[in-house]
Amino acid sequence: MSGPEALGFAANLYRLPAPGGYFLVDAGLPWEARRLLRRLPGPPKLLFLTHHHLDHSGGARALWECFGIPVLAHPSEWPYLTGQRPRPPLPVPLLGGWLANLAPPLPKAALQPVEEGDEVLGWRVVALPGHTLGQVGLLREGVLVAGDALRGRGLPPRFINEDHALAQKTVRKILDLGVERIHIGHGRPLSRDEVEALARRLGV
Repeated sequence: MSGPEALGFAANLYRLPAPGGYFLVDAGLPWEARRLLRRLPGPPKLLFLTHHHLDHSGGARALWECFGIPVLAHPSEWPYLTGQRPRPPLPVPLLGGWLANLAPPLPKAALQPVEEGDEVLGWRVVALPGHTLGQVGLLREGVLVAGDALRGRGLPPRFINEDHALAQKTVRKILDLGVERIHIGHGRPLSRDEVEALARRLGV
């Protein structure tokens, strides 16, 4: 495993190489956790969460209970991950708030903070705010694992971004990082040219 290996669930999860093994980026929906555990070759060294949304963090409690691994996330996401604050409702009539908060909460003791500039097993943490205010990604040698900073060849819909203007600015930030390949939460990897085309469309 030389680079990010996508695991196709409701969102793309990633296995990233690390000395002596691998670690996971994101954890899928809560009801995908058993299938995820079956697909893993052994205990990951840690779980890195790009952001708190259910399709990216819902399996975190199961992974923590199974392996006792640390769960790394930006402190802005912690209140949602621990259940201290409810996640914003999904765009589903009547059931949106309930659905958004189906993930078993993580104990605070499971969490470790990551901030921009930190290093995680050879990858650099970068802040990618907008979709959520604490969204983070991982960068190494021109490769970025970007969570939901991008979706397809565009942005996530405005109604599920916490700060849509900030999400647009993050597109320019991604280019300024000098990335060549971007692995995203929904869709295939993107090239720098595709992100540059998006930045032109957005005027950023």
